[in-house]
Amino acid sequence: MSPLKNFGYRTAESGYRLYIELIDLLRCPRDHEESWLVAAFHKMEGRFVIEGRLGCPLCSGSYEISGGIAYLRDATASDSPSLEPGQSRETEDEAMRIAAMLGLIKPAAVAVLVGMDADIAGEVSELSNARIVSLNSTSVQSRERENVAAVMSGARFPFAAASVDGVMLERGSSASVVAECVRVLRTGGRLVADASLSLAGNLRELARDERYVVAEFTGPLLSLTR
Repeated sequence: MSPLKNFGYRTAESGYRLYIELIDLLRCPRDHEESWLVAAFHKMEGRFVIEGRLGCPLCSGSYEISGGIAYLRDATASDSPSLEPGQSRETEDEAMRIAAMLGLIKPAAVAVLVGMDADIAGEVSELSNARIVSLNSTSVQSRERENVAAVMSGARFPFAAASVDGVMLERGSSASVVAECVRVLRTGGRLVADASLSLAGNLRELARDERYVVAEFTGPLLSLTR
């Protein structure tokens, strides 16, 4: 299986299968220097992880992989996505809109959809051929999706710096989350956020309507010295 195509998908047992290469992108969500996570796998299907545990060598944090979902926070059973059918907004038109705003034109692109928008990660992936991380989704995907992986986390995004090509925040997200998006975006990556947010610095606004603002990350700000 190609690591550029198969990323993670739901199993028939109501969970997901997490492609092992995704773990390279994951980081401890605690506020300290970045470090690779140490992985222990308890159940696998080929190169997909069903059950396991991730450990941080810096702070000794321990995080569970259960049902193919990586829980990068102190999660309980109630943190799991609902198994109810997806929201009515899971339409092809909405998925196409999201893919276009994020500029997902490269098959190897990696994008993060947060909250309710993560509920249609599968549709976005199918339309764009990009790899999608469903972050804090409210419902489990109703079909198997090879390019979709599921992660649950807190306020800090559990991804390496400069590791993703796009982030779509759910509407109503606070301005403080934008800094997390900037940290994980690659240069040229896109952020889609609530239109009420004002973006500045190394985020260049590309478009805005009554719902969303689309911006491009122009790269780290460099200080000039004589």
